[in-house]
Amino acid sequence: MRGNSAIATGNYESKNTLIVFGLFLMLVILVTSVVIFYISNNIILTELGYKLIKLENVKIALEGENEKLELTAETLSALGRIEKIACNHLGMIRPKEVKFIALNPIPKVNSGNDKGAISNNYEEEKNFWASFDLRKINDLVLGALK
Repeated sequence: MRGNSAIATGNYESKNTLIVFGLFLMLVILVTSVVIFYISNNIILTELGYKLIKLENVKIALEGENEKLELTAETLSALGRIEKIACNHLGMIRPKEVKFIALNPIPKVNSGNDKGAISNNYEEEKNFWASFDLRKINDLVLGALK
């Protein structure tokens, strides 16, 4: 009978060894997984940091280009330049005298119970014609500058 108990004890010890080995193997796999996850996260963060620096450099370059383009647009839309092109290349001239004419809108009459009553609504908008005398404006500007 002792032989059977030795075999049973041997099986019990081998089962314990297998359980301990399995737990150790699972622990090794868990630690390895955590280390791999940590390292991969650090690699990804490093790559994202490099991309961020690259994008910030691109942003700075684009802002500089935008400032140059704004300066170019302001230079091209300067009134002196446009007037020079209009006079020299297109043959346009400044008018000698410009006159202002103002037209008031005509109020419409209400239709309904209050016949003949005038409302604040207007039938249509009338154009406002404006003109001016350049010599008078030049005198006014030169007087203000003195």
